[in-house]
Amino acid sequence: MNLLDREDLLSFLPGCIRTERTSTGLRLHRLTAQQVDYFQTANEAWGIRANCPAGITLHLETDSPTLDLTGRILPGARTYAGIDVEVDGRGLRSLRIDAGPETRTWHLLEGALTAGATRQRRKICVTLPQSAILELDAMSLDSDAELWMPAPHTLKYLAIGDSITQGMDARGPSSIYPVQLARMLNAHLLNLGVGGHIYDLAALDDELPFAPDLVTIAYGTNDWSRDLSQDQIANTVDEYLRRLMATVARSAKVYVLAPLWRHNGHEARAGGTLVEFSQAIATAAAGVEGVSVVDGTTLVPHRAELFADGTHPTDEGFLHYAINLKQAVERSEPTSS
Repeated sequence: MNLLDREDLLSFLPGCIRTERTSTGLRLHRLTAQQVDYFQTANEAWGIRANCPAGITLHLETDSPTLDLTGRILPGARTYAGIDVEVDGRGLRSLRIDAGPETRTWHLLEGALTAGATRQRRKICVTLPQSAILELDAMSLDSDAELWMPAPHTLKYLAIGDSITQGMDARGPSSIYPVQLARMLNAHLLNLGVGGHIYDLAALDDELPFAPDLVTIAYGTNDWSRDLSQDQIANTVDEYLRRLMATVARSAKVYVLAPLWRHNGHEARAGGTLVEFSQAIATAAAGVEGVSVVDGTTLVPHRAELFADGTHPTDEGFLHYAINLKQAVERSEPTSS
């Protein structure tokens, strides 16, 4: 049974809003066609990153003893990829794969059956790569397997941001903070993180086919690197949030996450130090009705070993991020102005 042939495929793929059949395979998308077109036109690196399936998971219940993926891992933001597999809530395997054009098959459930058993109904969760492009030929179960819909989530979570939201530089795609937070909240995640991105009104799609209950927005570190002034970022943040709140996030609790600590954040740029620049973001965001602000410097401890390169968290760094963000969300209620 090839799941890619099913008309209800998206029911098993939280975080995927559409598929695209290319000349060489099927791609799973988390961004609308309008958004991908914009990213590909505006910036080549953004376009590559927008095609990575960050935050997309395969969720199903089945008695199939096998689950195989056949396809290709193409270079994206990175030249390597991860696929994480869980069975009945426990990690089974974490594949670490070098990107390449060759077609390969990954046997995801090897070793998952209890000794002597041939059929067991199990809950399967496969987290797909966040930083490489996945092109699929098949998602295969046994031909006579039974398949059940996964249990529904209790809320919808939209994560918007840059490379850290997309998941760089975690080795495991299930380690990134949006995925971890979504699991803590039993939320259906849609991850719109795109590496290198900034507060950018042109990237918004007011017709996004996802009505979130919770939205986090985590930009600013790239805006600071681009030498924007504090007035420039404050004006952009205000316009961005007012449009988002009037459209996609009209019924959501919205949290702006000011930038994380980074190793060179003490440098004085056009917008001041990163802390000073972040304060301009926070002040602008707090002035928009219904928006709460989270101090990003409280999310990941300021320790070099928690960052892969001084800016992007490691898997352990992302764990701190997710736990501290959950606590911040639970403590905070959107403000009124």
